Amino acid sequence: MGYFYLILQALIFSFGGLLIKSVGTMLSPFLTSCLRFTIGIAMLFLIQRLRTGKLRLTLTDRVILIGGVCKALHYLAENFGVMRGFSYGVVLVWPVQTVVIFLVSRLFYKERVDYCTLAGTILCIAGVITISWNGASLSVFLGSGWITMAALVLAGIGAAGFSISQKARIREMDVVEMNASMFIFGWITTLLVLIPTSPHVTGTVNLSGTISMLLLGIITCVGFLLQAAGIRTVPLLIATIIQSSSTVLTILWGVLFYHDPISRYVVLGTVFFMTGIVLVNLPAVRSKQVQQIDE
Repeated sequence: MGYFYLILQALIFSFGGLLIKSVGTMLSPFLTSCLRFTIGIAMLFLIQRLRTGKLRLTLTDRVILIGGVCKALHYLAENFGVMRGFSYGVVLVWPVQTVVIFLVSRLFYKERVDYCTLAGTILCIAGVITISWNGASLSVFLGSGWITMAALVLAGIGAAGFSISQKARIREMDVVEMNASMFIFGWITTLLVLIPTSPHVTGTVNLSGTISMLLLGIITCVGFLLQAAGIRTVPLLIATIIQSSSTVLTILWGVLFYHDPISRYVVLGTVFFMTGIVLVNLPAVRSKQVQQIDE
């Protein structure tokens, strides 16, 4: 079942850019971020209620607070970047997240870095730059293209912070309670950003945008629950490859539904960072296999 969970997660996450683009026709990135948390929290509360008959939150833990703020940064920056650029811009978040987690592991946890991990990190960075550049002139790349790239890089940094916080608490907290608690802090953060900004409604409210907003909130909740269920039984390398496949689907949906232009630079950049992600995770997989043999 672990493979099924991860394939389903990759599939629903691949629609993220498409849905954000649709919501962007009527709502600002900040209001979209706030509503994503609102719907996600409501679903997690419903799941808790059905499972245990009561609601449980942990709001005094500093790690939970950091995780929630980082998730808010992820959504605020991602929604801004995608609404400003192309729907497949979300593919940049994954390699940035991988690189940040790698750097944190190396600098703060003093984990040994081999040539395989270093090569994978370089390929991830090369993929981000190649897709963001997309063959544009230097003046364009350093202009509006640079702003979009910076937003998506910030989104990747936020996603990494959220994942690191999850890892720190995954063994001592229920997954639903942990995500709900972090989402509460994320919701508060987006609300603080939302209040002084205007306008919140940027266009006419329409049915497709409303449905897209609801679906964004649903995958916000369901996606992380599927991931937690999947990585318990599937080897890390295989799980990473399955999750990375969402980037290819994201680009495909953008081309099919929004006619986003796809160039050889986008294809080459995607190959770069998917290969990089595999290389970064190879040492961890090998270490796990050695431990299993010793046991």
